[in-house]
Amino acid sequence: MKGPVSWQSVGLLAVVGGGVLAYYKNKDEERKAIIQATIHGKGVGRPAIGGDFDLIDHHGKPRKSQDFRGKWMFIYFGFTYCPDICPNELMRMAEVITSLDRDKETAGLVEPIFITIDPERDGPVQLKAYLSDWHPRMIGLTGTPHQIADACRKFRVYYSKARLGTDPNDYLLDHSIMFYLVDDKGEFVDYFGKSLSAQDILGKVRAYVTGTSDESTHSDSSIG
Repeated sequence: MKGPVSWQSVGLLAVVGGGVLAYYKNKDEERKAIIQATIHGKGVGRPAIGGDFDLIDHHGKPRKSQDFRGKWMFIYFGFTYCPDICPNELMRMAEVITSLDRDKETAGLVEPIFITIDPERDGPVQLKAYLSDWHPRMIGLTGTPHQIADACRKFRVYYSKARLGTDPNDYLLDHSIMFYLVDDKGEFVDYFGKSLSAQDILGKVRAYVTGTSDESTHSDSSIG
């Protein structure tokens, strides 16, 4: 396994992680309800999803959300030491972006962005090495713990550290599993859960980007 997390530690997580996973299931349901209310305009004073961020990319350059105006952002929050979920999700992200880039109508319009939830271990060098395995246009973003926490709060991303041993680097992170789509003006548009295939997500993203979306495109059927 890549990084300092041992297989013994993963076994320990399987034993002690049930309560954490139950907590995250409840948090995921809460987050999905908030996002759907935001998309469909339900309620008064509903919380916004998304917002500005000020982070550092995998080349060590400062990157603000405003830098992406004029492009759509396809965002995933995860961490490079994730043993299985994040690699699976990044494979789906790469598949979606590759297909969009093959279409003249959508080529280059959507930026694939990976925001780490583990800034202590995921610096620019680590992100650059990790993302090279997925897609050449994928952008990795990191920052201080405060900056990452702020970005996660704005996108309603839940995460928690599950320490596995005495080594301070021996831990995993439980986190929500979701893609977020932000339009070329910086406004949150929709989210896509793990129940959707890459082809399902591709169809929805393409519909939004090309202006052909309708009610069937929205996230009622996108919960994962």
